[in-house]
Amino acid sequence: MRENIKLRCPEYFKEFRCIGGMCEDNCCGGWDIHIDKTTFEQYKKIQDKRTNKYVNKNIFIRDNCKNINIDYGQIKLKDNKCPFLDKDRYCSIQLKLGEEYLSNVCASFPRVINKIDDYYETSLDISCIEAAKIILLKRDGIEFEEAEDTLGKYAISASIITDDKAIKDTNLKYIKEIRDISIKIIKNRKFELSERLYILGSFLEIIRKELCYDYNNVAQFINRYKIDSFGGEFKRNKINYMLQLSFFRDMLEKLDIIEGNYSDYFKERMKEVMLGFRFNEDESLMENSDVFLKAYDICEENIFRNYSYIFENYLVNHMFKELFPFSESDILINDYIMMLIRFSYIRFYIVGQYIYKGTISIDDIIRFIQSLTKEIEHDKTYLSDILQYVKENELDNRRFATILL
Repeated sequence: MRENIKLRCPEYFKEFRCIGGMCEDNCCGGWDIHIDKTTFEQYKKIQDKRTNKYVNKNIFIRDNCKNINIDYGQIKLKDNKCPFLDKDRYCSIQLKLGEEYLSNVCASFPRVINKIDDYYETSLDISCIEAAKIILLKRDGIEFEEAEDTLGKYAISASIITDDKAIKDTNLKYIKEIRDISIKIIKNRKFELSERLYILGSFLEIIRKELCYDYNNVAQFINRYKIDSFGGEFKRNKINYMLQLSFFRDMLEKLDIIEGNYSDYFKERMKEVMLGFRFNEDESLMENSDVFLKAYDICEENIFRNYSYIFENYLVNHMFKELFPFSESDILINDYIMMLIRFSYIRFYIVGQYIYKGTISIDDIIRFIQSLTKEIEHDKTYLSDILQYVKENELDNRRFATILL
């Protein structure tokens, strides 16, 4: 009998149902599919000889396993897809052997589970299109709840005990308090979304100083922090948008859209963006700045403001799921900069698509956010390469953050 555990999750979590072969995308390909040790050994003992042979010739033990409950083994992809998918795109392992034969990763995706102290935190990964629709289209935003329930097969992505001696004197000790206020800032619709992101940067800078000078008083300081005290310091500078374009042009070169192992959908959309911004032509960005800035203004008015809840929900889900601001390192500015890069990547795409097509639908936006998340979040090196680029070029600062806004 499964034991009840303490859960903390977004209210949307219970709405998700996998639609299997009817899905417009496929989560069973395009990235490494890991197998935990228990399931791997279970496959070795499959009774039916034919099934045993087929399953075991398509799996292998990983050399660089980090956690035997997640990535002890791996499935050999065929044409970049899982070999266990049947012609209707359903999992043949589940159909033939039952759900108990799914690995922890396959059984839980797109559910993401972290553990902080006594609570299991569950959320959904936007790289699943059905999850993306549920999360991003919530006009009233994302709310959280706590309950007691059971979990089936699952893989814990991260586990933190805040009173552990190992993190006693580190920033991570205050992850719950810092993340809670950070999410509240992003959800505060009194301010336009870029202002909220600016306020978040200011808050993290204040916290950084507080952690340095009065570490033991941080929790009390956070409790006293007033989100509404923002004095309207943020001012958008259109020149910054041109600097953003230059940055993302460089990032696209690192992504290697043409030769990279990405989905056809993602490749086609990004090629259209590159055509929209005329990246393949011998003209400087500034030569076409009037066209780009006009398109940005139109998108700002008709999309970013009218549908700001989509981008707010993206950020809130990311912050909760990724344990913001500690997913990249214990240096707060790193997580902040990388989240802004993700956010600005989406805006960059929307404007490029608008220039290319003259229009862009909400369905297009949702699909691209899902596709971008799937391609870059599950890439082994792309985001870490971007962070390294940011550090090497001394862009890990508030000035660059303001450019991204």
